[in-house]
Amino acid sequence: MKTDPECEAAKKYKIQNDLIKDNLKKLKVPLWSAEENAMVQALAVPNSLHRLTPDDTVVLHTHLTAPSNKKDHLKIGNDLGIINFKKNENYYLTGDAAIFELGAKFYFSGALKKNGFVQFSNPDFVKSVIIEGCGEDHTDSDKSFILHHTEDSKVNVDSRLHLTGGGSLTSYMAYHAKNVINAKNLPFKYFSMGRQYVPAPSDEDSLFHVSQSSVIQMFGGAKDSNELEQLLQDLTETLKTIYGELGYHFRLSYVPADKLLSWESLRLSVEMYSSSLVSYVEVGNVSLSGDYISQRLLFTYTEKKESKFPHIISGTLLNVPKLLACVLEQDEEFSVPTKFRVENWSM
Repeated sequence: MKTDPECEAAKKYKIQNDLIKDNLKKLKVPLWSAEENAMVQALAVPNSLHRLTPDDTVVLHTHLTAPSNKKDHLKIGNDLGIINFKKNENYYLTGDAAIFELGAKFYFSGALKKNGFVQFSNPDFVKSVIIEGCGEDHTDSDKSFILHHTEDSKVNVDSRLHLTGGGSLTSYMAYHAKNVINAKNLPFKYFSMGRQYVPAPSDEDSLFHVSQSSVIQMFGGAKDSNELEQLLQDLTETLKTIYGELGYHFRLSYVPADKLLSWESLRLSVEMYSSSLVSYVEVGNVSLSGDYISQRLLFTYTEKKESKFPHIISGTLLNVPKLLACVLEQDEEFSVPTKFRVENWSM
């Protein structure tokens, strides 16, 4: 009895097919590992620079002149009994300093509402994916406060909670991630009054390095880069007015490329002079990130049945501890600014 050659060929191909399947199974693990490593490296690529981002600091606007004394804000605060400072992670504002803190937030809140901003409420905690999506290393405890599990529990390092505070970009993105909005809702401008928690970056104790700050945080979205730049121009004029009415020296400047965070394409910095540091300190900022973050966290809008990524503008318009420190170091004796006084408070 003769063997059917076609049957023999089919058996041969079947064996080869089984061998290929086995090889593919063995390759899956190293291929997945290589793919994951490649993706991590790709996600670490920083944002493209905006055309206005300089190589060196560019000052756009200056109001009044810098103080000429050598005052130290902690000594002044202690002498006046308005700052009880233990360390960067533990301090208290009392008396006029506490009024200053609340008054500053109410003043900025009222000014922003007059300029078309909508007040927003954010969570204090966000997940690791949000931290990473906003361009930060979610495993670095120097970048954010990470909530750890007990030692005997197993936890995925990519799925933890982080304490960032409601006054942060990440808290806004926790709400907008994987969210779809209608094009008619763009552009939008939000702001929040809340806390911002950041691990103390320095061993030097001062209000410039505290890990808990009262802040005014803004978050905006636009359809494209042109619309986004218009938001930046409008906000620049708003900041000139808000800070100018306080009667202190400050300046607005564009931050050089080497000082930007990975997700920023451009940063406008509000700076005041510190006589104790003999340098300028950033008391507020506004950053453009384009669609860098919205793509990473799938924040989209629909237009003509097409999904697109909003361009994002965000920033800490006011950092109260830093502002207070600079105000205490002014040439004049400290007093609560008229704009911050209790009789001017309003929600």
